[in-house]
Amino acid sequence: MLLPQAKEVKLNGSGVSSNNNNKMALGKSIKMYLTIFVATTCVYMVLYQYHMSRQPLATNEVIKHTDKSSSSPLSSSFIASYLWSPAANVNTTAMGQGQGEGQRQRQRQRQGQGPIQLHAPNATDIATSTSASMAASAMSFLSTVSLPLTLSSSSSSSSSSSDAKSIITRTTTTRTAPALTSTTTTAATTTTSTTRTTTTTTRTTQKRLVTSGHAQNAMGKADGGVAHKTRSTFIAVSKPPPLYIITPTYRRPEQLAELTRLGYTLKHVLNLLWLVIEDANRTNPLVAHTLDRIGVPYEYLVAPMPEQYKLTKRAKPRGVSNRNRGLDYLRANATEGVLYFADDDNTYDINIFEQMRYTKKVSMWPVGLVTKTGVSSPIIREGKLEGYYDGWIGGRKYPVDMAGFAVSVKFLHERPQAKMPFKPGYEEDGFLRSLAPLDNAEIELLADECREILTWHTQTKKNSPALPLNMTRYGHTNLAFIEKLLVRP
Repeated sequence: MLLPQAKEVKLNGSGVSSNNNNKMALGKSIKMYLTIFVATTCVYMVLYQYHMSRQPLATNEVIKHTDKSSSSPLSSSFIASYLWSPAANVNTTAMGQGQGEGQRQRQRQRQGQGPIQLHAPNATDIATSTSASMAASAMSFLSTVSLPLTLSSSSSSSSSSSDAKSIITRTTTTRTAPALTSTTTTAATTTTSTTRTTTTTTRTTQKRLVTSGHAQNAMGKADGGVAHKTRSTFIAVSKPPPLYIITPTYRRPEQLAELTRLGYTLKHVLNLLWLVIEDANRTNPLVAHTLDRIGVPYEYLVAPMPEQYKLTKRAKPRGVSNRNRGLDYLRANATEGVLYFADDDNTYDINIFEQMRYTKKVSMWPVGLVTKTGVSSPIIREGKLEGYYDGWIGGRKYPVDMAGFAVSVKFLHERPQAKMPFKPGYEEDGFLRSLAPLDNAEIELLADECREILTWHTQTKKNSPALPLNMTRYGHTNLAFIEKLLVRP
């Protein structure tokens, strides 16, 4: 009776074991299929990535360059400093010299004309190839500018010995002004190593080429059928001519603030010497400390106003002795470049500095916020200087603002008697008259032929002298240090 039961139990155990085996086999199958699927997917992705990497870029695809190192010779700050060099006569042959030579060598090799001959480059080859690559990169940089660019194949590629010179600033010395009885102390900072390196590597590059004309604007013909001139297009060059910025100053509460504002504007301009000339009998340590902190190459001079003009009850000729002292300095220390009178209470677009540095004789442009007209500007009709627009003419031949013109140093040397008169209101006119002979056709018109305002006679609000500090109450606080920085008349 017990045997059938035992047999039934044995049969039930074998059925359970068979079900477990079936489940294990199914699990192994699923794992195998998943493994094959994952492996196949990975292989497909690798092949797809390889295939995409072999495809050329689309025409509208842009590769972004993230390298913004300022040490590169073609960094944004380097190109911006040379952005306003005239480019109507660019020698395109020098720009494509390296690329064209490589293509010719590859073509010769394909035609079986012999192997490519290699030679060790010398210093001249390296400098030439460097300047060519810099110019080519500058051209590609300016390809984004929407203005028309006219290139002339008849441009000269000769080098200019004057462009190989650079500003030489001197260490602290003591001089006596020829027209003054007081001694003048100078403090100069040397140019940066970057500027010196650029000067060394670009001595063999081509000289600056001046714009000979403007491209005709086809859109102007639609407005009455008369084509008008478009503004000049500028590109980078290897080395800009030096600039000499003459800034008269005098002791007042706003003095350090205005020098700081102007100084950090000039810091964006390369190859520049800042002549800061104070109406005083001796230099001010606060001014010298401010100039050192800004870091612009400078000369700090003094030139007091003559006593007879200090005692007058009429308007005083402020800044005249300062500017004449700057002219004397340039006659004694500079042979090339451009001088510009930049008052410390004005506002300047740095583009005007890059435009004025190529002045041959005298250049002019508008100045905003001047008199009741709101602007002082030359009047240009059909590209020619016709007259002057100013709120006060006063019988002046050149009714312009002090911030509206620049003069070539070479042109100044040719006029050894040129100086600024001690006549309030007629300083600019008297100085430009002393540069005679000067024809209106010789005056260069900057700022898009005087259609833009790049300088403003903003001035600064007058501030009352600061009250003396209560040293009993604040003598042991930070206010005691700030007290020493306050400039009082």
